[in-house]
Amino acid sequence: MIETNQRLSDDLGGLYESQYSAVVGIEIAEGVTLTGGVNRVVALSNGRISNTEWRPRQQISFPIMMLGGGKLAGRVRFEQRFLGNGQDVGHRVRPAISYALPLSEALSLTFAHESYFNFNTTDFGQDAGHERMRNSATLSFPIAERLKAEVGYMNQYRFNGANRDLMEHALTLGFLIRL
Repeated sequence: MIETNQRLSDDLGGLYESQYSAVVGIEIAEGVTLTGGVNRVVALSNGRISNTEWRPRQQISFPIMMLGGGKLAGRVRFEQRFLGNGQDVGHRVRPAISYALPLSEALSLTFAHESYFNFNTTDFGQDAGHERMRNSATLSFPIAERLKAEVGYMNQYRFNGANRDLMEHALTLGFLIRL
């Protein structure tokens, strides 16, 4: 799978981050998938690259149970973070849980929660501990035979230690193309 994610913000002057991911996976049991890959994160400031981060990652996704007509599933992702030319490597785990409920043959609603737990403190600013949590609601529907859209809302809460915690709100829009 190849994916890109472009992040925009009025407060940060437009495009402030570009992400590019490549992952491969294998189903090891019914509904249980192991994946591995790398994510390249490019931070921008005033239209110029301010830093580049590489994130090798490993992940397991698994079904939990059917519940009320929908599917409850889990995922655990491990990441290693390499930023710029620093010597430190940041290690973190990102567990997630989701509930997908089909509303019709074509329409689906998904609720999800994900937390970020950093294992160590680094010279590039990663602090050990519970860094953030994300909660989202997404509506998925087909646009064409092999094209699906996902429209949603994401709430992100960042724990900032001695500084004030931050709450961020984002409208999300995604397109999935099935080849």
